[in-house]
Amino acid sequence: MANSDIQILQFGTGNFLRAFLGSMVQDLKNLDKNLNICIIQSTNGSGIDRLAAQGFEYNLLVAGFKDGQKVEAIQKLDNVKDGLKLPDEADKFFAFASSTSVKWLVSNVTEAGMVWKNEGPIEEFAESFPARLTQWLYRRFQTLPQAETVILPCELLPNNGDLLKGFVVDHAKAWNLSEDFLAWLDEKTTFFNSLVDRIVPGFPAHLDLELKDSDPFLVQAEPYALWAIQGPASAKDKLPFLESNSEVILAEDIAGYALRKVRILNAAHTAMTGHGMLNGIETVGEWIGDAQREQFLKAMIAEEIIPTMDLDQAALAKYSEEVLDRFRNPFVSHKLSDISLNSIAKLKSRLLPIVTDFQAKNGQLPSRLSQCLLSMILFYLRNPAKIRDGAEVKGWFEKVSKEASEAENLKLAVSEWLQLDWSADLDAAYTAVFKK
Repeated sequence: MANSDIQILQFGTGNFLRAFLGSMVQDLKNLDKNLNICIIQSTNGSGIDRLAAQGFEYNLLVAGFKDGQKVEAIQKLDNVKDGLKLPDEADKFFAFASSTSVKWLVSNVTEAGMVWKNEGPIEEFAESFPARLTQWLYRRFQTLPQAETVILPCELLPNNGDLLKGFVVDHAKAWNLSEDFLAWLDEKTTFFNSLVDRIVPGFPAHLDLELKDSDPFLVQAEPYALWAIQGPASAKDKLPFLESNSEVILAEDIAGYALRKVRILNAAHTAMTGHGMLNGIETVGEWIGDAQREQFLKAMIAEEIIPTMDLDQAALAKYSEEVLDRFRNPFVSHKLSDISLNSIAKLKSRLLPIVTDFQAKNGQLPSRLSQCLLSMILFYLRNPAKIRDGAEVKGWFEKVSKEASEAENLKLAVSEWLQLDWSADLDAAYTAVFKK
């Protein structure tokens, strides 16, 4: 497909963006507002080749409850028109920088991919996503300086647009790129802070659907879908996604949306993951299906998470009930092993801020959250072969798990990866976990 037929570059081939952005772009297509996506794979594997083999078309199953009504619908998505693999197809990637039709770049490289990395000279294709983006933007500046670029990161990090722009500017300075390029970034490139909220469990292996046999890229999602984008009302013209059927919000400040989502939904997901995997539990539904565990989660949210947020407490309580309903969705089989991907980064961004805020407010660590945090570390120590994390993390846990006692390694891991000082509160949390 010609570059002129692509308007959106999507960084990330995973289930989430295919179900989230894909459904919104399909809504626009149904309104005769056609936007086509080129999907970019930056990980090893044959996913992009297999998706190309079926013409980049796949199906989305939306199943759950919306406004008290059962929803179960299948939508064919045919808005992905091309794909490429990095670093293998760097030339094709850079060719898009000179395309007048490409305007939107949407990413979900996870928290672990949105990081600073010292790179080689600019002539060498970079390894990290922010540096590759810098190289792409510099090529655009050189070949198509009049073009406008809109960048929408979907990684679950506070002020993700500001963070990404900061990395781009820092890479530009590290490479001694011109002041004209930095001025162009401010004038022609818009980095939006954004927040995404949709549970996407992925391939519905547990459901009886004929489509499973013919479409290995069939992806399941809940009906709920929120995309909160931070910007002035005048930015509306840059965001066609506002016209989709999902709840896409443009607001001057999305901090409240972001904080409640990361601290209630995402923190709860991460909290139950180590806790559940350590005890042989496979899915969110199975975890919350036990009355004792459900009460544990409710108490953790009500007593340890909500009080750390300086927002309307009643509204947060209402949102937490909505989240628990979403966790109970009978159509969803959300695997804890999938949520466990890059758990160290998730512990740092999702649980650790709550733990430290609670401690600052109460003079002690939250007992339930501490148990969950330690459970994830213990799972890593006890099951290094099952770790779904970066090579550095995986290698570290494989090494130390052979060297000392579990208790010593746990304290070392908490210090090394979370920068937490061991305390009597963590002793109590470890004892509670160890007895289970």
